[in-house]
Amino acid sequence: MKPLYALPDHEVIKDLIPGIADTHLADRAAVERIRASRGLVPVGIDPGTGRNDARVLWADLGAHPFREWQFSYTIQHLARSGLIGEAFTTDFAILQDERILADPIRPTGFIYHVGRCGSTLTAKAIARSPRNVVVNEGGPLQKGFWEVITGNWSSPAAPTPDNLAAFRNLVMAMTRRRQPVQDTAFVKLISWNILYVDVITAAFPDAAALFLYRDPIEVIASVQRGTTSILLAKGQPQAGFLTGLPWQETAAMDIYPYLATCIGNYLRTALAAGDRLRVVNYLDIRPEAFTRMLGEGLGYMPPESEVGPMLEQFRFHAKDDSDSAVFVSDIAEKQSAVPEDAKAMIRANCDGLLAALDRSPQNLFASVR
Repeated sequence: MKPLYALPDHEVIKDLIPGIADTHLADRAAVERIRASRGLVPVGIDPGTGRNDARVLWADLGAHPFREWQFSYTIQHLARSGLIGEAFTTDFAILQDERILADPIRPTGFIYHVGRCGSTLTAKAIARSPRNVVVNEGGPLQKGFWEVITGNWSSPAAPTPDNLAAFRNLVMAMTRRRQPVQDTAFVKLISWNILYVDVITAAFPDAAALFLYRDPIEVIASVQRGTTSILLAKGQPQAGFLTGLPWQETAAMDIYPYLATCIGNYLRTALAAGDRLRVVNYLDIRPEAFTRMLGEGLGYMPPESEVGPMLEQFRFHAKDDSDSAVFVSDIAEKQSAVPEDAKAMIRANCDGLLAALDRSPQNLFASVR
C-alpha cells in the first residue's frame, strides 16, 4: 500500500472523508458556510478533466493545530478520531472569490526543498509555537492545483492574474486563523514545487523564501526506503515537467537517472532564483544555528520563550508524530545504500549544482561550506 504522501491529494481525501464529494455547494452557499465556520479549510483539489469541472474539497478541521509531519496525516488523525465536521466540494472558480478569506493570516515565509533534507524538521519545529499556523505539504497545494492550471502539464503555469489570485486565495484559505492565539503562518511546499517558484513568488512577493537541499545520493537512498510522488509520475505528462525531458522518455528510465534528473532540475531552479531564495545545506541545520536560519531565511524571530520547545524537535525523528523515536544520523548508511555506478552518475548530474549552492551568496552558511 502506497503511503498517503505519495498519492494524489483528492484520492486521499475522498478515502479519508467518505461522502465529501456527495455534497456540492454553489459559491454563495459555500461562502456563507466558510465564513460561519472557523475550521473550514480546503483539504484537496480534484482536477477532474480541466478547470471547468475541477473541484475544491473543503472540510471543517476545527481548531486542531497542524502539528503532524504532513497535512495528509493531520486529516487521517482527525478522520480516525471522528473530529472532522461538515465537508463539501465547490467549483474551482471559487478560488477567484476573496470572500472565502475569513480572518486569513498572510504567510510570512515559504519553505522549499529537495526532499528528505530537514524540511519536515524545520516545519515541525516552527509549528511547536501555538501562535504559528504551519501548512506542511498541504494536499491542495500539491498535484491537483497545478494540474488544473497547466492543463495536465500540457503548458507552463502562467502567472496570469487569475492563476495568481487562485493560488493566493487557496493558500490564505488554508492559513486562516482557527485559534485566537494564531498570528503567523508558514507554508512548507512539496519538493517539486520549487519548479513553480516564479509563480509562487509573484503571488506572494513580500514573503520570505528558504530552500533546503542535501546530497542527492542521500535523498535518493531515502526515497528507495519508501517512495515519493514523483516516482508515480514517471512515464506520465507530469514527468516531463519534473525532468525537463519529453515525458515519454521517462517511462524507460531507471530509478537512479530519473530521480537524479528531477533533483538536478530542482537545484538548477533554486540557483536561477537568485535573491528570491535563501538557501541552506542539510548539514547546516543544527540547533545552534536554527534561530539564524529562521531570522535570515524566513524573516521570523520567535520569542525567546518559544525557542526551547522548537529546539526540542531536533531530538526526535521528524516523521514520528509521537516524539518517541530519537533521531540518529544515518548519512553513512544512506551513502552506502546506493551502488557505486549510480553514485558516479548522480555526482555527474548534481555535484556542480551542489557546489554552486554551497558557495552562493544566498547561502546562509556559505562561510563554513
